[in-house]
Amino acid sequence: MRTFLIIILTIWTSGCHAQTRKPQAFKKTTYSYIYSELYQQTTDTIATEEEPIDIYFFCDHLKLPYRLPKKLTDKQYAGKTISDNNPHAGSNVQSNWSNTYSYDSIGRLTNFSYSSCIACSSFPFSYAITYNGKGQIASIVNKLGLKERFEFQYNVAGDIIKLAKYSSELLEIEITSIH
Repeated sequence: MRTFLIIILTIWTSGCHAQTRKPQAFKKTTYSYIYSELYQQTTDTIATEEEPIDIYFFCDHLKLPYRLPKKLTDKQYAGKTISDNNPHAGSNVQSNWSNTYSYDSIGRLTNFSYSSCIACSSFPFSYAITYNGKGQIASIVNKLGLKERFEFQYNVAGDIIKLAKYSSELLEIEITSIH
């Protein structure tokens, strides 16, 4: 009887699991330019099992946008700017860096930046985040260096259905939900 019950439960749970999973697909188009003129366009399809299609989906799978903080809201920092430095650098200016985070009056992250350092192999950045009327991220713009801009569009359920990455005002990557 125990074996029969285990078999029935296994079949029942796998059947329920299969019914609730909805594969999703995205079309990724990459644009390459020479002297601001489009010379190559490549398209790929990205498939995923059901998971929330929020900004962290793109960060986890495509590293877009780069170095996004793990937490975009924190009410304890509402209206504040906080910074942290390399804890291992001490007074060594050549290997010291800082991260700075600014929050609006309701605790949403509005700016995050990284100073870099002489010994660091990464470039500094300062991203500004703007939100739409529903409190969703509308754009993220790097005000330093590469002049990157990310723009987001959402469906009525709040899932991101389009992500466009611009570099120096040229469309570099476009990721669109395939219905």
